[in-house]
Amino acid sequence: MNKTKLRAYSVHIYTTIGIVCGFFALAAVYEENLKDAFFYLGLALFIDGTDGFLARRFEVNKYAPRIDGVILDAIVDYFNYVILPVIIIIKFQFLPSAISYPICILILAASCYTFANVKQKTKDNYFNGFPALWNLLILYFYILQTEQIVNLFVVIVSLICTFLPIKYVHPLRVKNYRFLAILLFSVWGITSVILIYMNSKEFLYQSFFWIWVIANALIFLVSLKRTFKF
Repeated sequence: MNKTKLRAYSVHIYTTIGIVCGFFALAAVYEENLKDAFFYLGLALFIDGTDGFLARRFEVNKYAPRIDGVILDAIVDYFNYVILPVIIIIKFQFLPSAISYPICILILAASCYTFANVKQKTKDNYFNGFPALWNLLILYFYILQTEQIVNLFVVIVSLICTFLPIKYVHPLRVKNYRFLAILLFSVWGITSVILIYMNSKEFLYQSFFWIWVIANALIFLVSLKRTFKF
């Protein structure tokens, strides 16, 4: 195996590290350590956000064709973005207990169609419909400390949005506003980590919280603008 093929297959290994992060996140969940679970899910999210660039850079389709990177990525993402969040929802009671199992079944089912959707991305690389980012949704529940009934409403709306032509900005690959998207998601990621590990009573917590809120609002506005093309 020459260096070119080795680099190409190394990208597949890099993608697979995401499932390792998911395993450690699962272990943290069963230890009831939600902060560490989010940390490992964050690492998996970073890997997922960067492996596509590496795959294109080292031409894995050409030099590592025995492994389908798209399928590999989908397997890792379904575990980290769907299965693990469902486990966390049940374990940490983010939804009313009387309805949590039926709702989680709907999350699992709807997400199957998301990952099987051949038109999941638009030509300019926006997500088409809610992109099954349940890991981010439970992060919002955790940071905002929202009530179970609020969480239930948000989950139901997200399930409906899975099948609606609403556009969601991709953090790296959108053609328009790419630099802005990278900047906003970088700020969002850094502040998310800070808010997870910082005590809410600390002096600078509110400052980071509002930076996080503004980053989220701007990401939402970019997605809204693309959805309605105004």
